[in-house]
Amino acid sequence: MDEMIEKLKDKNYVRAFGLMTKEEQECFKKVGVKNCVFWDGTCWRIHEAEIFACAYTFMVCDHYKPEPEVIDVPIVKNGNWLGCWQDDVRIHLPHGFTYLHCLPSLDGFRGFHENDDEEDDCISLEWIAIHIDEGKNVIARFRRRN
Repeated sequence: MDEMIEKLKDKNYVRAFGLMTKEEQECFKKVGVKNCVFWDGTCWRIHEAEIFACAYTFMVCDHYKPEPEVIDVPIVKNGNWLGCWQDDVRIHLPHGFTYLHCLPSLDGFRGFHENDDEEDDCISLEWIAIHIDEGKNVIARFRRRN
């Protein structure tokens, strides 16, 4: 994906959106119109619309950096304690079971969320036990390390 984004930042590589491959079009859609400029025939300009027009040539802005991928780890109850199990090989937790109050201090921690939807707001540490007691799923979100 990063290679594709770098290609789409090159004004000598890009062409009309309708002539791009499906993979390139999907990459543009993932980047978003707000992070692209288009060729109006004389210069590169910001696109005011919220969609990619097939006839326009778009380029990803030079300053664009993709959001890092995230890993969602479920918060579970272990006896009287809340925390996360080290059963996900994509992330390193310091212990087999890491307590809830330790998670915010770990590298790459992005917040607690009520579900794995990207758009939801963070939950405060103080409210997690209440959410879990109500039967809701709560996850700890971490940035993926490369």
